[in-house]
Amino acid sequence: MFEASIGKPQHHESLTLFPILAQMDRDLEYLLMADALASGALAISEKGSGEVPVLVARNASPQSILVLDGEQLVGARQNRMTNRSILLPPMSTLEIPVSCMEHGRWHFVSDGFAPAPHHAPSKVRRKPRETEVRVMRESAARGLGERSSHQDLHMSQGEVWHEIREMSANLGSESRTGALDALYAPRRDSMERWIEAFSLLPLQVGLVAFLGNTPLGMDAVGSPGLFAPLHRRILTGYILDAMEGLEEEAPALRKRRRAGTSAALQFVEAVRQAARTPSESVGLGEYRILHGSVLGGELVNQDHTVHLSAFPMGNGRSPGDRTEPGQEAQPIARPSQRRRRF
Repeated sequence: MFEASIGKPQHHESLTLFPILAQMDRDLEYLLMADALASGALAISEKGSGEVPVLVARNASPQSILVLDGEQLVGARQNRMTNRSILLPPMSTLEIPVSCMEHGRWHFVSDGFAPAPHHAPSKVRRKPRETEVRVMRESAARGLGERSSHQDLHMSQGEVWHEIREMSANLGSESRTGALDALYAPRRDSMERWIEAFSLLPLQVGLVAFLGNTPLGMDAVGSPGLFAPLHRRILTGYILDAMEGLEEEAPALRKRRRAGTSAALQFVEAVRQAARTPSESVGLGEYRILHGSVLGGELVNQDHTVHLSAFPMGNGRSPGDRTEPGQEAQPIARPSQRRRRF
């Protein structure tokens, strides 16, 4: 758990971001996946001759490595996306769950994977979260208890491909192999202009994103030092969401449709009140499935929030869906009468 507040909104076109600001600095001594791959401390490769929903991660570092959900890996037999947040233990080898981001390729272009500079958009990232909640509830309905495992995430693959195809068609950028990564290249220059509008603030640990007045999602990590190098990468996913959803309307009308701070606080409150159900973890820490009026995932290690991502439930929400009996809604922070915190 950590204390944080919502900062002033930042706008560009139809996208509004609310910075999440920590009340105090704190260090979490983790390496980030992209940095670890670049330095050689981490190697990610196919399992054997290749299995679509699984990759092998080898951490040769004495430090733990943080892998966020939604990070894109390019190369090997086909591009993938990490579909759960994972903390790789020092000096370890683990199989990690992934989703395919390139439907039309199944041949080697490299021995291992490299990190793409772009994060996956929220509409793609939310599909594994929807699968987790669905499997958990189906298991409970069969009297098996609210179980869910990272091994269930492969069931989201068809929906992930559907979202990539739809986004490709809407943006007019379909590639020969159906690769999500291909959507970013022709928009590199315009994406830079969007990124410039969303500056990184001191003590920032995350953001809440809205398209017009509709929430897209939220990401927060446990320390400003971890978030700073992730800021640009996470932004690219939400920017691609906004580029797809950009409406042809007058700027004055678009401005009137912008989300206000009250909408951001309402979304954060829904995250605070969401039920947290522990799920089988990969690597260090405890992974929790968020469900209620939002869905998401939360990785906690040694009582510290490492990464939290949340998305609106949307049409998948059941009427009257609230925290289930026996599942405590856990706030990210203690309430304060002086400042709005979460």
